[in-house]
Amino acid sequence: MVCGRVRIRFLPQGARVSLSAFYIVICVAVIAALQLLGAPEFSVLVCVAAILVAILGVPHGGLDHWTGRRLLASRFRDSWWMMFFPGYLTVGVAVAVSWFVFPLATVIGFFLLSAWHFGREDQHRIAKRSGGPHSWAMLEHLSAIALGGLVIWIPALVRAEEMTWMLRMIVPSKDAVAAEQIVFFTRSIAVVLCPVALLACLLQRNREGQDLNAWVPVATAGIAASAPILVSFTAYFCLWHSILGLSRLRSQEGLKVPQFVASILPLSLMAVAGVVAAGWFFRQSLGTSSLGTVPESLQTLFIGLSAIAVPHLLLHEWAGLARRSSYRPETQS
Repeated sequence: MVCGRVRIRFLPQGARVSLSAFYIVICVAVIAALQLLGAPEFSVLVCVAAILVAILGVPHGGLDHWTGRRLLASRFRDSWWMMFFPGYLTVGVAVAVSWFVFPLATVIGFFLLSAWHFGREDQHRIAKRSGGPHSWAMLEHLSAIALGGLVIWIPALVRAEEMTWMLRMIVPSKDAVAAEQIVFFTRSIAVVLCPVALLACLLQRNREGQDLNAWVPVATAGIAASAPILVSFTAYFCLWHSILGLSRLRSQEGLKVPQFVASILPLSLMAVAGVVAAGWFFRQSLGTSSLGTVPESLQTLFIGLSAIAVPHLLLHEWAGLARRSSYRPETQS
């Protein structure tokens, strides 16, 4: 059977392997440090997570207008921003509001969408088979949700009490059992998707051979199982997903590293300043000396992340569809 496969790489193979090696080393080092020294105080984890998200995570989503301009400028010319910003902000506001109105559906939906986006970003190749079965695309999406969600599914299975405790602080619900319900449904999803992730990981190892990139899901699963949730999520989101996304964005824009750093630096500085200001506000208004002991700070961090993440992932999937449609599949026999 003749089939086509589209291979799209925005990072040179050497750079991708270097990033994979960096992330794997970080995961191993964090696991070893936790075994030797124990976990830091929760307040320290919140502060470190907020700062890393500010430095790397915020620019990762804060430059989405570049992608929006690329998608819309050809049709709307100089008025592209009138279409982009209202739509983008509307989705973000709707997500933030839904945390208060439909917390269970919102959190489960956010977990699934985030896992899907992480997996789609992580896939070494985004492919489709010409003339092949329609189920191939569904398998691609299913493996993306399974592998991309390891940082969610593994803690749901092995760190359920910690996840419940965190969700009680994050989810703005008057229902006392909302957190327990979310963890129950997440664990049920994890029971189905973890075997799928294992199979996808084995197939990837078989396909990629000795490629170091194939060990990224293993490192993610390892740190998710052995480290506090805030540690594993921050490591994956900031030190893998965000750096990978920023690297691809730089390649898409055709910018040299100094130019790109100059572009994202103001966003990072403003985000860090916002974190410092928020910490000062919580300390002064709520009378606490530790940002991490204030549930409102963690709630603000995660609801804010989701409000940015959902329009971000929808935008980039749209961009991916547009990009793949502009590539002609290579024919292989």
